[in-house]
Amino acid sequence: MSEAPITILLVDDHKVLRDGLRALLESEPDLKVVADVGSGTAGIEAARNWLPDVIVMDLGLPDMSGLEAIRAIRQENDTSRIIVLSMHSRREFVIPAIEAGCDGYIPKSSTHTSLLKAIRVVLTGERYLHPKAATALVETITNKQTELEQFESLSEREQEVLQLAAMGFSSREIGDKLIISPKTADTYRQRAMDKLQLEHRADLIKFAVRAGILDAYKK
Repeated sequence: MSEAPITILLVDDHKVLRDGLRALLESEPDLKVVADVGSGTAGIEAARNWLPDVIVMDLGLPDMSGLEAIRAIRQENDTSRIIVLSMHSRREFVIPAIEAGCDGYIPKSSTHTSLLKAIRVVLTGERYLHPKAATALVETITNKQTELEQFESLSEREQEVLQLAAMGFSSREIGDKLIISPKTADTYRQRAMDKLQLEHRADLIKFAVRAGILDAYKK
């Protein structure tokens, strides 16, 4: 008796692409596309109805983002493996997709072999990242480490003031927390921002998020 095929759901708003992917995947004897749909809402419903082994999803959908669809599916289903097939391979797309719950990430410009490989890898419980997506992830980690090193080069007091300022506390509130005057708090904040070459509060907040220093504050 032959084993049950690997079931796959395709979610992409371009029917021509879905048809091509279906033909590619079903040329493999152990793969079966159980449904292909063109919207996030339809993808969520199909995932609920079919409980496929693998979901191949685009991020650019007409009714919602692919990230929203992934999160919605993950709330109901943590067994289907989700592979993002996207036009984009930059870190601002890769990282949110991973955080949303995808198990694999492949640019649409990659070869069909990459998708076939990704399907088999994610079914083993491992994550599959195309080299372009992996590079984006490494760059993110490297940049975060660099910015954290910059933050740690500040004095302890500068670090404390900078964290509180990034969290939205005023100079008076920072002074009350650290038992220093508001003017002294301003001095430490400006000195720290000068060292980090940050001009505006928005720059400070972005730096704090990238460096991961907001969650580290325990005061």
